[in-house]
Amino acid sequence: MKNVSISTFINIVFIMAFTSITAVFILFLKFDKEKYETTQQQRYERIADTFLSRFQFFPSAADLQKLYNQFLVEPVDDADVKLKIINGTKVFYTRDTFLGRMRVFKQEDDFYIYVQQLSYNMMLKDLKPKPYNSEIAVSIYIFSVIVFLLLYLTLRRKLLPLKLVNDKIQLFSHGDTTVKIGLNSTDEIGTIAKSFDDAILYINNLTNSKNLFMRNMMHELKTPIAKGMIIAETIPDGIPDKDILQRAFVRMHDIIKELATVERVSSNMITTNKESIKFSQLYANTLKILLSDIDKIQTDIRDFNLIVDSSLFIIVLKNLIDNGIKFNTNEHITLSANAVQIAVISKGDKLKHDLDYYTQPFSQEEKRSDGFGLGLYIVKTIVDLHHFRFVYEYKLGHNHFIIKL
Repeated sequence: MKNVSISTFINIVFIMAFTSITAVFILFLKFDKEKYETTQQQRYERIADTFLSRFQFFPSAADLQKLYNQFLVEPVDDADVKLKIINGTKVFYTRDTFLGRMRVFKQEDDFYIYVQQLSYNMMLKDLKPKPYNSEIAVSIYIFSVIVFLLLYLTLRRKLLPLKLVNDKIQLFSHGDTTVKIGLNSTDEIGTIAKSFDDAILYINNLTNSKNLFMRNMMHELKTPIAKGMIIAETIPDGIPDKDILQRAFVRMHDIIKELATVERVSSNMITTNKESIKFSQLYANTLKILLSDIDKIQTDIRDFNLIVDSSLFIIVLKNLIDNGIKFNTNEHITLSANAVQIAVISKGDKLKHDLDYYTQPFSQEEKRSDGFGLGLYIVKTIVDLHHFRFVYEYKLGHNHFIIKL
């Protein structure tokens, strides 16, 4: 039941409760009717036994009248009426004893007690009929059902804002940062909605502040880096510091590009423009932006079509290959690709931590001072956007970084 929604859970509870109430009501009617019939039978048995026992002593009219008054009955003297009742009326109860025979007939709401002893017989009409009446019980049941339904509708209406809150949260989780619930109620749901609105406002402010900082920083850094690269080019060849200075500016330029990529892929507003492209073409486009020595790459590619955002996915391949070459202890790395998976394989020590550690931004091994630890974070983010899986394996002294397609 833990995976059942609140709305469904309430429906199930109320259906079970309604079913239980109805079942109890039906059982109550059944037992109440049986109790009523038992009480009536006992009363008529007592009346019949009293009259049958008195018949043995040939009671006078005065004695019979006392019995009529005592049991609230009256004799039916008309023979045709008696015959009509005996032949055309439902028998409610019958009983035979050593004193005689008794039959009770029910005609609509009237009961007739017919007693026989040898040739002596008498039919008595019950003046105190208490016909079984279920209207009161039915009225109570209907009233209970109405109250029950009102409670159900009230509860459903009270919980209705939960659906609105859930829908807004779903929109926010899919990147719509402009959502606002706007409930004015002061109950718990209203409090949650207000807290959610405040949280969205706070997150938007933080995001806008971060974006503004990143853009200003990159904009401000690009100009001096570009000027520095131009000045470094003017330094005469043969000066040892020229090469170091050029590499430093190239590295700073690459860091700016990485930060721009991080900002793009980590934003919830990013959309992927997927297209079908052959892996060989994707790899060729990757080589154009690769910073490492491409001669160190060995390939084992079984060409296939891949549906991806090519502008993003070449960044994935570029970062994996760069990392493989950068931290490889052998002369070559291997890029293996088929319709099932893409793997970059390089020789080296096993990672000290789980892959999740390295897919966090700015995570590196202690001995690695080169880079900012953003490469695998970018890889993992883009792979997740495409709903692929990024895994790590260590086999026979080689690190395997694998994208499961």
